Amino acid sequence: MKKLISTALCISIILSSAPSYGNSFVMHTVQPGESYSSISKEFNVELNELKALNEDIDDTIYSGSLVKIKPISKGITIKIRVDDKILNPDISPYIEKDRTHVPIRFIAQALGINEILWNEETKTATLIHNEKTAELTLGSNIAKVNGKELILDAPISVYEGRTFVPLRFISEIFNCIVNWDYENYSVLINKDSSHSEELYWLARIVQAESEGEPFEGKLAVANVVLNRKESTDFPNSVKGVIFDKAHGYQYTPVQNGAIFNSPSPESIQAAALALDGNNNISDSLYFLNSDIATSRWIVENRTFHKRIGLHDFYK
Repeated sequence: MKKLISTALCISIILSSAPSYGNSFVMHTVQPGESYSSISKEFNVELNELKALNEDIDDTIYSGSLVKIKPISKGITIKIRVDDKILNPDISPYIEKDRTHVPIRFIAQALGINEILWNEETKTATLIHNEKTAELTLGSNIAKVNGKELILDAPISVYEGRTFVPLRFISEIFNCIVNWDYENYSVLINKDSSHSEELYWLARIVQAESEGEPFEGKLAVANVVLNRKESTDFPNSVKGVIFDKAHGYQYTPVQNGAIFNSPSPESIQAAALALDGNNNISDSLYFLNSDIATSRWIVENRTFHKRIGLHDFYK
């Protein structure tokens, strides 16, 4: 058992044109029955180019191994920034299925995860932080979080002798907010301890309930949840409001699982602004899309406030 401590509040992964330890690559985990030929066709890469990149001389390829598809960009490597300090892992992260993978011990240290345990017999790494436990088994695309199985986009893999895990998954499991900066090709992780869990859930309900709505509509949905949190008629936490069962499930995304989808940068921004006190719907406690709503209770029993996009807001 090893204690890992960090005071990091914000982590960004950036692509730098001044590499210090080699390029970062787009990778692929070989599936049973695949060959260099089939992989070259799937990713539209010349066969000889693919084999040369992987320094292959005898066409040998093994199920479960990582194959380099292409460099992310010539001369570019991934660096990690914690606040104003740049930290370089001794091995470059890679990308598989649009997910950045990083060395497990490195990201655990950066996120301030308390413990990392390794079971050599089962090849399983266990991350423990506060009341959260995540188990990740080498070669598997299924992780266990507090005993519940979750499916990963790509399996846990060994690369250059180190165990690599998906950055977004690990970060979000431990209540961090992850955002992708397309313009700067950067991953941003917010670990603001003041209201990180509230931001985590609020951004998700905003995304699930108002994905196609204008920004003002997203901000309004966030404020409805916060207004309920402050009301004596509802639970006194953001997560409690979202998963409230006392009145029957209040939000469809909780029932269909959409609440667990990753939020967009705009949804995160709306949630953050609402938490900072930006309220654009007064003390409204309800909203609905009147075109698709199956119940008229809100319309018949609450006071209409205003419409934003497709949502009507009621006090």
